[in-house]
Amino acid sequence: MTHLSSARSRPPAAQSIQTAVHQVIAKESLNNERKVAYVKVIVVLISSILDVFVFFFPQRILGKTSVPPTIALISVSACIIYTGCLIALRQPAAWRWLPKLQIAIPLFDGLLLALFISNISNVLGATQPQIVTNVAAFCCLLAVSGGIRIRRQASAITTVLALANFSYAIVLFQLNLGVGIFALFTILGTGLMSMLISGIVHRQGKNEAGRLLMQQFLPANVVEAAFEAPTALVQAPMAFDVTIMMTDLRGFTNYAEKLEPAAVFESLNQLQGLLSTVVKQHDGWVNSFMGDGMLAVFGAPTVLANHADRAVQAAQAILSEVQPLSPLPIGIGLHSGSIVAGCLGTDGHLEFSVIGDTVNVASRLESLTKEVDSSILISKATQQRLKSLSLQSLGKVPIRGRDEQIEVFVLPPG
Repeated sequence: MTHLSSARSRPPAAQSIQTAVHQVIAKESLNNERKVAYVKVIVVLISSILDVFVFFFPQRILGKTSVPPTIALISVSACIIYTGCLIALRQPAAWRWLPKLQIAIPLFDGLLLALFISNISNVLGATQPQIVTNVAAFCCLLAVSGGIRIRRQASAITTVLALANFSYAIVLFQLNLGVGIFALFTILGTGLMSMLISGIVHRQGKNEAGRLLMQQFLPANVVEAAFEAPTALVQAPMAFDVTIMMTDLRGFTNYAEKLEPAAVFESLNQLQGLLSTVVKQHDGWVNSFMGDGMLAVFGAPTVLANHADRAVQAAQAILSEVQPLSPLPIGIGLHSGSIVAGCLGTDGHLEFSVIGDTVNVASRLESLTKEVDSSILISKATQQRLKSLSLQSLGKVPIRGRDEQIEVFVLPPG
């Protein structure tokens, strides 16, 4: 029998949750970055097509005999680069290097805008100075683009770049100073608005992280219901037909007496983490840990037609995968029947739980595993619901707190 210390390579639960939360926030930001990238590719593609037409037909479009080739080269190059950036952002691991991209992309946007300003100044500045309104609009778009990024520095960077670019345009187009300052304040206001938007986006990412964190304590569909309709979570409980699994470490009290509390907690934390993983892999969820015991539910709040089979399969997996790592024997009791699931408590403390005699019987069966020297005891109610497994009967046994005996089963040898 291997002590759980051999499983120390598993990351602690808190560290795993923290990593998952950071990933959720990064991926939410990545989704925003991808959406903006799609828009930029479309806009730059249209701009490239127009610039190519301007280059080949300057007389018809602008009334000029010729325009410099840079007007088309810059647009086409930008289109290629933005397309490559979009492809990179669509990679599964893109969220890992997103923090660097969220600095590099705004810098490139600012550089491209400066080149755009130079181009239109050379081509249209002298004959059509009103084009500067387009420049102001592009600067505002650059400033506000920082708001979709989780990193708040991105909003400051895009705002500074937008102000710098329009200051450059003031010089190139020789704008009236008063008009230029008014436009700069407009761009600055847009940038400040983007910073507020960035805060909203950041909170949205935290909300998604909170959803993930809640799923560590509650079933996923309960969490979704809580986010979609918070009051529904505390309404009347619902009835389900389920299979309850109770587990316990035999001899845990004597085992804990010989160790420091911190060592006991670490060992128990690792073991319960392994048990929880197995339960989730078999479509169940852990309702509660009770010291060295665990209460798991199969069939609620998500209805599961084969909940008995999944519970027995989970019990088998616990014996084959977790028991070799446990310093103590694991006892498992399985019983099927009706329960009600809902929130217990008051506004100060609410707990989503399952209530019913089915839970009590599963607990009694787990206690009997010591007496009959079997790792798993399965009630007749569970056996009758099985669709793919055959069991071996041990006959009827008395259950503490019940007048009638119930028939129990074990897994067949081998």
